[in-house]
Amino acid sequence: MFDRLAGERDGSWFLTALRRRWWVIVLTAVIAAMSAYVLSSRQTKKYTATAAVQFTSNQRFDLTLAGVNPYGVSAGDPTRQAATEQALVQLPTIPRLVAASLHIPVEQVKTDVNVGSDAQSDVVPVSATDPSPTLAAKIANAYVNQFILFQQQTARNQLQATADQIALNLSRIPTSQRSGPIAQPLIAELQKIQLLQAAQTGNAAPVETATVPKSPSYPNPKRDGILGLLLGLLVGGGMIGVLELRDRRVKTPEEVEEVYGVPVIGMVPESSVIRSGGIPSPRDEEAFLMIRAQLRYFDVDRNIQVVMVSSAESGEGKTMVSLNLARAAARADGKQALLIESDLRRPTLTRLIGRESVAGLAELLSHSQDLHAGLRELVVTPDQVQHSERPVHLDILLAGSVPPNPVELLESKRMVELLDAAASMYDIVIIDTPPIGVVSDAIPLAHQVDGILLISRIGVSHRDQAARLMKRLRGLNAHILGVVVNSYKPTSGGRYGYYGYYEPSDAEVSPRRGLLSRPKSRLR
Repeated sequence: MFDRLAGERDGSWFLTALRRRWWVIVLTAVIAAMSAYVLSSRQTKKYTATAAVQFTSNQRFDLTLAGVNPYGVSAGDPTRQAATEQALVQLPTIPRLVAASLHIPVEQVKTDVNVGSDAQSDVVPVSATDPSPTLAAKIANAYVNQFILFQQQTARNQLQATADQIALNLSRIPTSQRSGPIAQPLIAELQKIQLLQAAQTGNAAPVETATVPKSPSYPNPKRDGILGLLLGLLVGGGMIGVLELRDRRVKTPEEVEEVYGVPVIGMVPESSVIRSGGIPSPRDEEAFLMIRAQLRYFDVDRNIQVVMVSSAESGEGKTMVSLNLARAAARADGKQALLIESDLRRPTLTRLIGRESVAGLAELLSHSQDLHAGLRELVVTPDQVQHSERPVHLDILLAGSVPPNPVELLESKRMVELLDAAASMYDIVIIDTPPIGVVSDAIPLAHQVDGILLISRIGVSHRDQAARLMKRLRGLNAHILGVVVNSYKPTSGGRYGYYGYYEPSDAEVSPRRGLLSRPKSRLR
């Protein structure tokens, strides 16, 4: 799955996929944002009210001097003292006191209340969230008040225990010695503790009273929609990556050249007119003229006269390329060109040129008549060529009727003789064959032609099929001329910059890989 990324470590493949599949990200982001917004809007609204309690150090110091430490923490450790005080706010006793005072379930208080946890501050916020804004404010205020009352009662109880111990010690001193040096300090300490007990505040005081909130704190549809949008963008990007890795179709000319291992000698732009067999526009026709020029100068020491056009799969446009290549060759060179439709299983050239089904290759190979005479009798000329402004010497030998034995006909001795006869009568012969990657009909022709031209269609051709085709052709030691990229959508940049007027880049005219000086196939 990841072999296609071997030479694209810079992530350019993903940028290309984004340009091609941008709609996936947009659609996913929109769906995620709308879903998050709608679901958030349907949630039960909740309101948050906040109160705050502050711990004081005045009475804490007085209690320490009095020998009472209600928290069991050293007075010299303020950080630990503050952490202990905030932990006290979260004691399970407080929710029970709040529930009893408001006559609501204890679990509701535990669920609604959230106590701040900043151990570096003496101020502790207490927030209550509830569907009722009034009840949220009541719970927050009640929680602070009940905590302060709990602290006061706890401190008074501890002071009372200390006072009881002092009174017990005084009771052991005889009455006659109450004015002596032993009893007087105890009496003074008892009076001080009683004063502290009367003025005890629990070392805490409310510093913020919760008010009834005007707007809900939850849900927040706008925020949730934005979060959904961001999540959708991430998910969409991930989906594009997965789809790109799982998609085995070729997407660019560079991929085609990489998969086939042979040069790209031409690119046919995406055009409905070309697909339907119509006359291409001048700028589209330039693509076929370029292919013809590449074939003509493929090997200056070897004449490329008989060319076989095939593909790895059906639907890659080999018949369309064959027709327009033959038309371009006849028009550009002013010579005689012959197009032979050898796909005897699924002939499509009849529909492209707008002719009725007539006798053709199948009948010529099945009968014993003279090949030269039979060829002259059975060839047809496309209507588009007949009505051209300037003469075009293009003949076409259609497939004819579908025979029961197409493989036997194509590998027969008579087919060899037919190609020899055609080569003697025409300057260039182009053979439209069945896809070699699908059926074996065209394999016998591989060594009867001067070269094989492969067609690969962007967005249709599969890497695996192309690899199998090349393996088969290498096993046959076939002479591959190159590959033509079909349905190419030209862009302003990139390595393959053709459209309308082709201007090669410096890399394409280099000595190693010139525009008109392609390297010879490694398969020959």
